[in-house]
Order: sequence, then structure tokens, then C-alpha cells
Amino acid sequence: MIYQMFTLVTDRSKYFRVKRGQTKAEVEAAFRTPVKNFFCGAIAEIGEEMEIYSCLPTETYKSISLKFGVPAEELKRINFSKPLYPSCKLFVPCKK
Repeated sequence: MIYQMFTLVTDRSKYFRVKRGQTKAEVEAAFRTPVKNFFCGAIAEIGEEMEIYSCLPTETYKSISLKFGVPAEELKRINFSKPLYPSCKLFVPCKK
């Protein structure tokens, strides 16, 4: 009986293990996707690549959703309903 070994290589893995010393901001910037559970040793699921948008003063989820053509509820879900403030970084789905 002959066993053949093979390796499946993909462009990008769907999961990522958080290593000691890494910050949430570094990982999110590298993969361009939001990460929810973040602690050393955690397995984070990597979603689709997104644009990073820096909020302006007086902007709301509604005004940003109108600017990008994405429903406000989806923006809140993607960004875990974090509060908005000037220079806050939001993830917005890329237009295809």
C-alpha cells in the first residue's frame, strides 16, 4: 500500500492564532478585517478584506452608510457597534 502526502495551499488562511505581544490594531491592519475575540493564544477568524475608514467629526453610522452604499445595521454588525468619534477607524466592505 502506498500513501501519498500532499499539502493544500491557499492564498489566505481563514483562521489566525494570536501570538504574544501582538496588538489588536496590528492584526486588524495586517488582515484588513475586524477581529472580535482577541487575546494571546486565541484563534481569530479572518473575514473578507475590507476598507479602513477614518471617521470625521459629527459622522454617524447612518451618514457613513449613505456615503458607501452599505446598510447602517451591517456597518454596526461588522464593527461590533463601537461608538464613533473623530479619527475612529471603521471597517467598510470593499466595493466589487
